[in-house]
Amino acid sequence: MELRHLHYFVAVAEELHFGRAAKRLNMSQPPLSQQIAQLEKELEVKLFNRTKRHTELTPAGKYFLEHSYEILNKLERTCNDVRKIHQGEKGQLIIGYTGILSKLLLNLIRTYRSRYSKVEVVLQFLSSASQIQSLTENKIKLGFVCPPIESSNLNSRLVGYAPFVVALPSTHPLAKSTSPLDIRELKSEPFIMTHRKNEPGYYDTIISICNRSGFSPNVIQEAEGIFTILTLISTGMGISLVTTLALEYGNTGVVFRPVLDDTATMDLSMVWRKNEESPLVDTFLGVYDELFNEVNNLKE
Repeated sequence: MELRHLHYFVAVAEELHFGRAAKRLNMSQPPLSQQIAQLEKELEVKLFNRTKRHTELTPAGKYFLEHSYEILNKLERTCNDVRKIHQGEKGQLIIGYTGILSKLLLNLIRTYRSRYSKVEVVLQFLSSASQIQSLTENKIKLGFVCPPIESSNLNSRLVGYAPFVVALPSTHPLAKSTSPLDIRELKSEPFIMTHRKNEPGYYDTIISICNRSGFSPNVIQEAEGIFTILTLISTGMGISLVTTLALEYGNTGVVFRPVLDDTATMDLSMVWRKNEESPLVDTFLGVYDELFNEVNNLKE
């Protein structure tokens, strides 16, 4: 049985007249009658009761018509989905993020989903190191990480930067002021830091900022993720340098103070595989480029 047999059968079943069905199909009647006869022979059932003046569906024909509609409709939906997948308009897009890109990422996701509502966007909270590994293993399609990106197999794009601020326990003497703080005042403070193996760029940037101020930070605790770091600070265990993006999370018992050093910033990058073939990545990058250009135009 071929797909054309279903189209021929449906035309005859709807018209209940071989002549009208043949005209509808842009073919002559004898070949259409032969095709229906072949279909009935293959199914070993009679689909139509025919006389010179009348054509009607048999009970088997009525059942076959119902399921022919289902098959043809499903095939049409499948073809549409295939085209959408090919065009990057349908599928599943898995994106990794470090947890410090929420505003940028959420705005990007919101715009992307408004354009491509058939795409399932899945966000995975991963360290920068885990994202690089997951990209290598094709477990995620895009990542938002803290550079550097030490992989020749990845494309990267700098998407912005975030200034650092000092996160202090609310009971700390330095928490009483809101003015910019000189980083040198943190020389004797106990630091809570992220694990370097998870966020080497983030860790090394903080070390570099402190070194420029003439000291190496006294790291007394390493923790997983910004939420844990802020929680430990709120208990009075220590202080830390965090980006301004941490401010939107907030944390009871934590006070944030700006710093005098304007160069104390953390770069943020979007990464994806160089050999990536998913059209979803192309459409996502297209939305990013559009938003990026809009932001630049507003600044000019």
